[in-house]
Amino acid sequence: MVGRRIVNQLRAFNLRHGLDPALEKPSTRYGSMPLDGPAAGITIMPYWDKMVKSYRTEMGWTQDTGTPLPATLRELGLDHLVKDVQDKTQL
Repeated sequence: MVGRRIVNQLRAFNLRHGLDPALEKPSTRYGSMPLDGPAAGITIMPYWDKMVKSYRTEMGWTQDTGTPLPATLRELGLDHLVKDVQDKTQL
């Protein structure tokens, strides 16, 4: 519960201060395919969008922007952040 509260507070803070969810993709290096080792020839990029969608669903966030839903914040006792995230979902 504490971890979920922290992640949701951090997300609300970052969105309030200009986080652009469209830019939340791995860097070229992180998303690249290793040439050797146990992960040689494997990349996460074909699965990235599905992983983000799954994460946002499990976190109780909107799918398009990853904004915490008001119900999620209330459940975590973060009622004071509801107005901030509602303003972001109106954009």
